Amino acid sequence: MTLEFLGFIWNQIILGPMINSLIMLYAVLFSNFGISILVFTVLIRLVTLPLTLRQIRMTKKMSTVQPLIKDLQQKYANDKSRVSQETMRIYKEHGINPLGCLGPMFIQMPIWIGL
Repeated sequence: MTLEFLGFIWNQIILGPMINSLIMLYAVLFSNFGISILVFTVLIRLVTLPLTLRQIRMTKKMSTVQPLIKDLQQKYANDKSRVSQETMRIYKEHGINPLGCLGPMFIQMPIWIGL
């Protein structure tokens, strides 16, 4: 992939629709770019709210098991593989995906960079 292709994709998928939406809000509803930007930002926040809530829930779950993981690290300080196995067991017991917070973050990142 060339850099030009990535730039084209970025412009067509992220920036183009965002700019068109802002122009539509300006032309059709508000006739004020300041209000259009505020409304557009609120709409984006509402659209990404489920992803944000999921990320917050996963972060809270991770923080609740953190003391258990620290205990494991102290208990099996000399055996790194055992620490990894027990950590994964704890994650599984509590329904935690260690990379669960990354998905929503990577989906939201281009949107916020585009803003």
